Amino acid sequence: MDRKWISRIIQVAVISLTVAAVFQELEKPKEERTWHGKIAGFIPYDFRIPTLEKLKEAYWNPYERKIITPEAFGIGWGINFYTLLENLGMIKSEVSEENFLMPTESIKDTLANSPAEVAEEE
Repeated sequence: MDRKWISRIIQVAVISLTVAAVFQELEKPKEERTWHGKIAGFIPYDFRIPTLEKLKEAYWNPYERKIITPEAFGIGWGINFYTLLENLGMIKSEVSEENFLMPTESIKDTLANSPAEVAEEE
C-alpha cells in the first residue's frame, strides 16, 4: 500500500467516527445532549468550544501523569507535552512529594536555631 491509500483510510476513519459521534448525540433527547463522551466505549470526543483552561488541561498539565489525554476539541487523543517532556528529563517537576512534605531550608534553619537548642548549647 502506498501513502495515498493509508492517508485515505485514515480520512475515512476520522469522518466515520465524527459522524458516529454526532449521531450518538442526536439520538439523545435535546436536554441530555452533552456533545462529549466516547464512541464504542473508548474513543473520546468533545465538540464543545474549547476554553483556554481546557486546552491547558489537555496539552500542558503538570498534575496529570498520563501522556495521552482526550483531545480538547474533536475526536481522539492529544499529547500532554508537560508530562512527556518531564518523562524525557527535559524539564524538572516543580512539586515533588518530597518538596511538598519536607520543610524548606528556612524552616530547617529556624528549627535548628530554636530557643530550646540555644539553651542546650549554653
